[in-house]
Amino acid sequence: MFFSAAVKKSFGLHSPAFVMMGFHSALAECGRLKGRIGRGWQDEACEGAWPMLLDDIEIFTVISETKSLSQAAERLYMSRPGLSQKIANIEARYGTKLYVRTSTGVVPTAAGQIVTKFAKKIATLETALSAELAAVDEHFDSTIEVGMSMNDGVALLPALVKRFHDLHPDALVHLDAGYEPELMEKLKSGKLDFALLENQPLDDGISRETLGYKRLLFCAPDRPPYNSVPQPVKIETLLEWPMIIYEWNSGRHMVGNRHFRERYNLSLTDHNMVARFDTHEAMVNGAKAGLGWASIPECVAERYRNEPGLIWFKIDTDPMRYPVDLAWHTGRVISPLALEFKDFIRDNVPAGYFHGRG
Repeated sequence: MFFSAAVKKSFGLHSPAFVMMGFHSALAECGRLKGRIGRGWQDEACEGAWPMLLDDIEIFTVISETKSLSQAAERLYMSRPGLSQKIANIEARYGTKLYVRTSTGVVPTAAGQIVTKFAKKIATLETALSAELAAVDEHFDSTIEVGMSMNDGVALLPALVKRFHDLHPDALVHLDAGYEPELMEKLKSGKLDFALLENQPLDDGISRETLGYKRLLFCAPDRPPYNSVPQPVKIETLLEWPMIIYEWNSGRHMVGNRHFRERYNLSLTDHNMVARFDTHEAMVNGAKAGLGWASIPECVAERYRNEPGLIWFKIDTDPMRYPVDLAWHTGRVISPLALEFKDFIRDNVPAGYFHGRG
C-alpha cells in the first residue's frame, strides 16, 4: 500500500493513529486525507479522522484479557451499558462488527482480532513512551561508581555507603552488582572507579588489595543419607552425593575447583554434578528440596544457619577459603572522593568479618 510523502509527514506511517486504522479503514482514510492535503485541517469533514483514542485502546486490551463485558466494565470503572455503547460507537466508526456476544462472553470477529492486535502494539508503545518521558527527569548522577560482587560485596558495601554518606552527604554512590568477569571488564573500560571482588585472578592493568579471606560452608538436605553420615564427611562420600554448583564464570566458582584439584587431583567432572544455579539463594532452596549439597559463602550462609530442612556439615579437608579484594584500574584517574571511599572501605570493614567460623 502506497502513502504519499505528505500523508507520511503529516501523520507518520507508524503513528498510533495510522496503525490503529486497520487495513481497509486505513485505505479509506488515506484516500480522504490525500484529497485534503493542502486545503487545511479546518474542514469539518476532517473531524473524526483519528479513528481510535488511547482510552479506546485500553478497552480492546482489557476485553481481550477478560473476555467478558461485565468484568471489563469493572476493570475500566465503567457501567456495563456504558461500555456496550462505547463499543457500538467504535464499531460504527469502523463500519464493521468487532465483537460477537455469546452466552459465555464476547468473542472478537476477524476484524476485532486485527484491531485488538494493533491495540496491544499501541499500548506497548504508549507504555514505552511514558517510561522514556519519565526517564528525562528520573536519573541518578552518581559521583562514585563501585563494582559490587554478588556475595561479600552485597554483605559489606551497603552499610559502608551509609556511614560514608553520613560524612559526605553530597556523595552519590552507585553500587554496580555483577559477577567478577563482568566487573573486571567494566574496570578495564573505565566504567568503575574500583570494585570489591571475590577470588578474582589479577589481570594486566588491574591493581588489587586483599582485605581478607572468607570460607565456604556446606549445606545439604536434612534427610538421609546426608544427615546420617558421621562428620567430617569423607571426600569419597562427597563425590557420590549429588552436587549443585554455582554460576560458572564467577570468581567464587573456582574456589572449590582449585581446592580439590590441588589437594586431590580431582576436577569438577569427578563430582556428581546435577544442577548449576546462578544465585546462592537458589542453591540453598535446591538443597532444601533434596536436590543435593552445595557450597555457600559465609556471608550468605549466615542468613540460613537455622533454616528448617537444611543441615550444615563439615568435609574431611582443609578449610576452603577465598580472598576478598579491592581492585582498580591502574590507568584510571580516580576522583579524590572515590579514593577516599575506597580507603574508607578498607579501614571500616566490621571487626571479625574476615575471621573464619569455627
